[in-house]
Amino acid sequence: MDLDRILIDLLSDRIVAELVARRRRGLLVFGATDLGLDAALASLSSLAKAGWSFEWTAEAALRDGLAARLDWPEAAAPVTLSRAALVLVPALSLSLAAKLALGIADDPLSQILTEALDRGRRIVAARDGVCPAARDRLARGLAPATEARRALMRDHLQALAAQGVELGWAATLAATVEGAGAAAAPAQQDSGIFGARDARAVTGTTLRLGRAVLLTPAAADILAARGIAISRG
Repeated sequence: MDLDRILIDLLSDRIVAELVARRRRGLLVFGATDLGLDAALASLSSLAKAGWSFEWTAEAALRDGLAARLDWPEAAAPVTLSRAALVLVPALSLSLAAKLALGIADDPLSQILTEALDRGRRIVAARDGVCPAARDRLARGLAPATEARRALMRDHLQALAAQGVELGWAATLAATVEGAGAAAAPAQQDSGIFGARDARAVTGTTLRLGRAVLLTPAAADILAARGIAISRG
């Protein structure tokens, strides 16, 4: 009887350990940009120390260089989401952001991210390669010359956020993934966009939103799943 109990305890511990490990497995998707890449790789080192493990896939232009800098294996083709609790985009290129914003999935990276969106997987992406005011862009003289161009880039990011993608900076990706320093969402918001990350941070049972607030579909789904009522006014 004692031996059976010991074996059951050991098996239970292994099952719990495996479940915890699965929650910290992810897929890295690198677009064709090196904007913010060094900072993103430093963030990935922090995640590794916190117990995260990843497979990765990348545009051909970055693949060889990344293979020498990453301790994790490259994902075998075709890439699947079966083992990934998180999809992390440390290098979000402008072209990849544009495809996701417009619902285009015509290459391996856009296809895997589109599937992740359709399956409701958590996606975190660094905005450095797309944001017109990103530090690396400005340092390299890549600031868009016209307001129309800047607006287009901001619109792509807004479209991704509306679909549930959590946007952060390459240098703080680890904090974004872990939720470090994230403040609880206010019980009331009168303007702007209320997205998935905001919905996850809501406390209480009722959220009051002004009539001008754009509630993203992903945020609405999260609030509904958590049983949080929405009051407009």
